Amino acid sequence: MANLARQTAVRIQTAKSSGSGAIVGRQGQTYTVLTSWHVVAFDKGDRTIITSDGQIHQLLGVPQQLGDTDLATVEFRSAIEYQVAPIGAQSAAVGEPLLAAGFPADSGELALAQGFVQLLLPKSLPQGYSLGYTNEVKIGMSGGPIFNAKGLLVGINGRGKHRDPGFGVYAFEDGSEPTPELLEKMVKSSWGIPISTYLQFVSSHVGI
Repeated sequence: MANLARQTAVRIQTAKSSGSGAIVGRQGQTYTVLTSWHVVAFDKGDRTIITSDGQIHQLLGVPQQLGDTDLATVEFRSAIEYQVAPIGAQSAAVGEPLLAAGFPADSGELALAQGFVQLLLPKSLPQGYSLGYTNEVKIGMSGGPIFNAKGLLVGINGRGKHRDPGFGVYAFEDGSEPTPELLEKMVKSSWGIPISTYLQFVSSHVGI
């Protein structure tokens, strides 16, 4: 898992911030990177992708948000052959070991965080978040890949632990609230978006 994460995780640099992403596709010399929408949505200046070999690539076109989720695809072009992350067709299971990867903003070096699936919500939080895990995810790791023990991409990092529940970040998409017992587990979890969300979007939108 660690080697795969090192080969497929990329750093996304904007004028004001940085985040992470995962290479999920290749067509000729054009690569597709899956990341968090909030990493690329708000900075309209230059955006670059730094691959595992240290090469800096300019983004092609504009980022494409996947529906109303906190996922986006971006593209870059290179003659260099990069590893594409294999995608898991099955959803992660509670208790399953996970490796979360990404580039913390305070270091710029790839971080690998071990953990396991803690929660799979029966209904989603806003923007597609439903995968809760114990891995320690830092600022800057948003958009980075989450791999299972088989080396398959099962999700994308998006939110760290211990957010203030008073801001409604743990309310469900339909407006309902979790039970106090569930909320306690949710606050202690990092959060990602399952890769199934990306696969559903790809299956219904040609060209992504």
